[in-house]
Amino acid sequence: MIHEWKPNESTRNFGDAAYELFLDPETMRQWEEDPNKLHFPVGSVIANNHMQKAVDAGLTPVFHSCGYRGEELDPYLVSVSEFYGVRGPHTRAELLKHDIDQPVTDDPVYAIAERFAAGPPNGLAICVRHITDRSERTSNTIHELGVDAVFSPAVETEADMVEFVQKISGARFVLAGSLHAAILADAYGVPFAPFVGNRIDCPPKWEDWLASIGVTTVEWVDNVRDGRRWYQQSVVTAD
Repeated sequence: MIHEWKPNESTRNFGDAAYELFLDPETMRQWEEDPNKLHFPVGSVIANNHMQKAVDAGLTPVFHSCGYRGEELDPYLVSVSEFYGVRGPHTRAELLKHDIDQPVTDDPVYAIAERFAAGPPNGLAICVRHITDRSERTSNTIHELGVDAVFSPAVETEADMVEFVQKISGARFVLAGSLHAAILADAYGVPFAPFVGNRIDCPPKWEDWLASIGVTTVEWVDNVRDGRRWYQQSVVTAD
């Protein structure tokens, strides 16, 4: 079986659904049909609640280059889980406490850039808010943000996901409340910055991923001007 987090029954989140774009069909079929294991192909899902639900269902949790959420992990749940690579050094350090040593690998979403060409340059500075940061609660206007458009990472079909990739890869700048919007931007060499929005979703997952690309100074911004400053000072210098 394959795990995919959804905000509700009718909505998919790009970052959690993106495995359909980077997994080869045979691997996806094998994981979907696996009766004994619950495969986590992407995301900040190395967490006690996910492991516990899998164990309660009689399944072995299997994490593929995933990240943790900053919480202390339960020793028993870790011992009955399988790990194949981790997204960042902070996740690796947490697993080392349990005598599990896994290499830091690229987030799986980076593989999308190997399979799909970048979209045509659209000249847009865009904001991709977190899936739970609904537009009706977003007080900042596009003028205050300094962007040309604001998008949600909500998707339904593979075509929606490809269109999302085209928007991100063709943009000139991305303010990202969605972690995987930032990762996708980085995969295509598009400047980005973490967007504060109305809420910051799980700072430890951002810090873990950013550390994996050599970024140690994390700043959440609410406009493109400050985002460009942070990107130049923290990401470009890390390269």
